[in-house]
Amino acid sequence: MNKKIYLLPLLLLALIFVSCEETKEAGKYDNWKARGEMFIDSIAAEAAAQTEQTPIAERIYSVLDQVNRNYIYYKKNIDYPPTSNVSPLYTDSVVTNYRMSYFNGDIVQQTFTGKDPDGFSKPVGFTVDKVISGWTWALQQMKVGERWTLYIPWKSGYTQHWFMMFSWLKLFLNNKDGYQKTVFNI
Repeated sequence: MNKKIYLLPLLLLALIFVSCEETKEAGKYDNWKARGEMFIDSIAAEAAAQTEQTPIAERIYSVLDQVNRNYIYYKKNIDYPPTSNVSPLYTDSVVTNYRMSYFNGDIVQQTFTGKDPDGFSKPVGFTVDKVISGWTWALQQMKVGERWTLYIPWKSGYTQHWFMMFSWLKLFLNNKDGYQKTVFNI
């Protein structure tokens, strides 16, 4: 009987240590691929569920990335309607301000802070065909003056992370007389 009395406290002590064992919390980027796929799938489902009654401000559009055969989804910001029917071509040069973030909202890169670019922004220049394929195909669908939010799957992005991108573009289109300045907002 005496042995059983000593065993009970030992058993309780063992249970306390087991119950206090640390559990590993999921990290911000754990299982990023599956979480990113679920995020893009939710955007695709939202786009598929749209009807003619869906308000324009809430509509999600898509464009096929011809390189990776993925759909890139985008929302047009109706506060920035097109001011022209001009779109950049595959070989056009552009200068852009942009903000890029992962699907969880963490900002990865940006050329401006705040809501919109200002005099302190540092735009970057590139040729449309020299950026990630998801951005290349979406850019060619834009019209001067528009601002879009892009949802680009990893296969059309940097092949490591899922992200969405918000941009403000100044486009310089090549023509025979030099450069024609046009403004794009993504």
